[in-house]
Amino acid sequence: MSATGGSSHGSPSIDLVRRPDASMTLLREVTETPLDPAYAEVAARRGHTHARRSTRGAERVAVGALAVALGAGLVTAITALRAPTDVRDRARDLLVGQVQERSSLQDSLTAQNAELGFEISDLSSRALAGSDPALVEELEVLAVVSGTAPVTGPAYAITLSDSAQATQEPGAHPEEQVVAVDVQIVVNALRAGGAEAITVNGTRVSGSGAIRGAGQAVLIDLVPVTSPYEVLAIGDVERIRRSVTGSSAAAHLSVLRDRYRIGVTSGSREEVTMPAARTSAPRFAVPVGPAADDDTTDTTDGPDAPPAPPGAGRTTT
Repeated sequence: MSATGGSSHGSPSIDLVRRPDASMTLLREVTETPLDPAYAEVAARRGHTHARRSTRGAERVAVGALAVALGAGLVTAITALRAPTDVRDRARDLLVGQVQERSSLQDSLTAQNAELGFEISDLSSRALAGSDPALVEELEVLAVVSGTAPVTGPAYAITLSDSAQATQEPGAHPEEQVVAVDVQIVVNALRAGGAEAITVNGTRVSGSGAIRGAGQAVLIDLVPVTSPYEVLAIGDVERIRRSVTGSSAAAHLSVLRDRYRIGVTSGSREEVTMPAARTSAPRFAVPVGPAADDDTTDTTDGPDAPPAPPGAGRTTT
């Protein structure tokens, strides 16, 4: 609005310029703002709500895409983890092959050692036969008792075997498996009955060896054996049988058979041949002689004395 002109009394005149539609204010408001403010506010609110719904829809789509991506990644990871199964199988086959190779080498060396031991014993017997026959006879008896010489003769046999369930599922029925204590009880009973030589699955049991358990495995002089365990005892078969039947071992075997379904069978063999036991170099024993007599006064271990092996002096069974 502007003011121009003056008045009749000398004061400056003011000319008011009015809009042509100044008298139509209501009509102008109706034409310029046809929408009620309340409706405008509601319309704006609806637009904002629609925008938020659009945003939520986009977020849901993004979450769904992320879930699909995570699922695909999980499947890929599982597939990648299962894929090296072939690698593990090859590594296992390699280890099994090495174990079999070492076992074959051990068997070969054991047989070679037995042949050399037999040759040494034969040469010693021939060398002493002419000078001291009594000493030769004594050495032969000691060789049989100590297990350093192969022997042959009639034998009494007791066989222990895992139950059928333990054979099929060893982990589900460990109590139905034969353990080292069971074999020890049988061997002790046979020895108490007069057995002169004993083997477990072909491995000679001697005074320098031991029957031990390593987990579910049974070691005979550090040689692993598995079920069935055939224990052979050379000697007076009938005497050994009566001794075992009347001993506490018979009750133990009955418990194994009736409660744990472990197979227990017995019988006799007309003639069996047992190999010599594995021998090791003596660490403490020295030949008796003049030099040994001079050393009897020194009972302390010197700086060069060999260390005592683990389990030295331990009873075999």
